[in-house]
Amino acid sequence: MGLGDAETVLARKNANFVIDEAAAEAGLVRSIAAPGRFGMRRHEAAGGRLTLTPAVLWFRAHPFNSVRPTFGIPLDSIAELHDTSRNVSRQMQVVLQDGQRLTFVIWGVRTFIERIDQARAAL
Repeated sequence: MGLGDAETVLARKNANFVIDEAAAEAGLVRSIAAPGRFGMRRHEAAGGRLTLTPAVLWFRAHPFNSVRPTFGIPLDSIAELHDTSRNVSRQMQVVLQDGQRLTFVIWGVRTFIERIDQARAAL
């Protein structure tokens, strides 16, 4: 079932998906890893929205981004969730079963992690 289908929405938050070279190589976004494409810290961010449903955590980028990733992370593929916030930057890291790490900048990290954990426990 895809985003926009008749799924129950458990939580929805504005977020930025931090695109690094690993995310680009994993195919989550079209190849943006061209030399010079990434910023000073070898990252780029796509603004959008995280939507939590009973089975999937969806990210959908705003149309204003030059790169517009839209993808779903099945909750049963999530191994760990971490609050990796530093200073004023609120960040959540999602670690998948295959070891891939996805980073989102989002306000209310701890509460959102709790919501995801509740949904995972209900699977």
